Amino acid sequence: MAKKGVVSNERKASSFQVPNRTSCLTFIGTPWEGAEVVVRLGISIALYLRINQLVEDNDPMQLAMVFGDVMLESWNLVDEKNKPIPATGDGMASLPDLPFSMRIVTLWLEAVAAVSDPLGPPSVDGNTLVRASIALESP
Repeated sequence: MAKKGVVSNERKASSFQVPNRTSCLTFIGTPWEGAEVVVRLGISIALYLRINQLVEDNDPMQLAMVFGDVMLESWNLVDEKNKPIPATGDGMASLPDLPFSMRIVTLWLEAVAAVSDPLGPPSVDGNTLVRASIALESP
C-alpha cells in the first residue's frame, strides 16, 4: 500500500483530475472585516508567475482583470447602493479601495504558495538533541 506523499511503483488509476481547490479569504482585524472573498488555489506555475509579475510591475488594472477573471470564485462585496459587485475582472477593477484590492491579491499569493499538506507529527523527545549539543560543547 502506498503512503501519502511517497513515491510508489503501484498504479491504481488510469487518470486523475486535479481538484479545483478554493479558499475563503477573510480580513479580521482590518478595515475590511466582514468581507469574504473566495478564490481558486489551483493554478499553473505560468499563471502564478504572470500574476506575481503584474504585482511587481505595479500594473493594477491588468492585475485586476487577470486576477478577477481567472482566480475569483465569489465574494460578498456590494457597492454604495448595496448592489452586488460582480466577482470578475471588471468587478475587481471597480473596487473603490486600491489597498483592499491589493490585500486580496497578497492574501491569495500567500495562500497559493503555502504548503497544503501538514507535516508529520512533531518530535516529542528533544533529549537526544540536548545530549548531542552538550557532548559537542565538552572539551
